[in-house]
Amino acid sequence: RWQTEFGRWVADFGVPRIVAGLANDPGLRVSNQAVYEWLQGHAPQPARAMALVEMSGGRLTLDAIYQHGRQMKQTEGDAGGPR
Repeated sequence: RWQTEFGRWVADFGVPRIVAGLANDPGLRVSNQAVYEWLQGHAPQPARAMALVEMSGGRLTLDAIYQHGRQMKQTEGDAGGPR
């Protein structure tokens, strides 16, 4: 989960900074747990994903965020886990 473009960005930027950055908008607030769920493959809502792209300064794209989720689900399936 840390090997995707999104995973590497989260690792570099830091979960606490992501949570703090989204906390400025009441409609975008999330918990640390929510960010870890994104890393597990649960995609963020579109408004949050767009905020992450802005927060990344162009390092992330919406496609990179949603591709991460697809890759995590595919990896789960390859490992014999639930899809």
